[in-house]
Amino acid sequence: MATEIGMKPSGGSPGAVSLPLPFCRSCQEQVRVQEREHLARELHDALGSLLMSAKLDVACIEPELARISPAASGHLHHLMDILNQAMALKRRIIDGLEPPLLLTQGLAKAVARLAQDFSSASGIGVTTSLADVALPASAQLAVYRLAEEALTNIGKYAGASRCSITLLEAGDGVQVDVKDDGVGFNADTDQNFGHGLIGMRHRIEACGGTLIVESGPGSGTHLRAHLPAGSDAAH
Repeated sequence: MATEIGMKPSGGSPGAVSLPLPFCRSCQEQVRVQEREHLARELHDALGSLLMSAKLDVACIEPELARISPAASGHLHHLMDILNQAMALKRRIIDGLEPPLLLTQGLAKAVARLAQDFSSASGIGVTTSLADVALPASAQLAVYRLAEEALTNIGKYAGASRCSITLLEAGDGVQVDVKDDGVGFNADTDQNFGHGLIGMRHRIEACGGTLIVESGPGSGTHLRAHLPAGSDAAH
């Protein structure tokens, strides 16, 4: 869906224009997402290839070296362990830049898997209602990170027995709701929740969206984000 951007004289040099702040933030976030995707590909392809080549060379050398020098063979085993750790670190970095399931399966399935993994690890029941919605890649990542951070907070601090995640089309945009039946919190005094919420809000606002938080001691917590609908082709 194409979006018409209104432009007006900036008051500066002739011909200069000013763009709405949400649009500028959205463009900046799109650029950051593209940079993360490029870095993830480079790590996967280039660094991954180098590490695998090194592992294959070590595997070829090891039998002969074990016959000649058992002591040196022990060092080679240690080197193989280091290479395996490096490959695992590479995988974690790539996952942090761009969750693989988000790229391959889309937002709804990625959030569903996130909820399933969280429930299995925490014992907290999670109900999901996740529609396939049209969002730019930057907004999809923002929603995924919102759900991820919200579930982390629920597991650490909420004392909840159940929570829910809803993703649906609402008006001219997309709405995300995360609710829990936990102890709630006071946003003015609880630093554990405060810092996490700041990060969530920055991500959502960078995509042109809004985040509303409703909570209070003993009343659980409700996060509601609203983002403009669209796709990468529309930006």
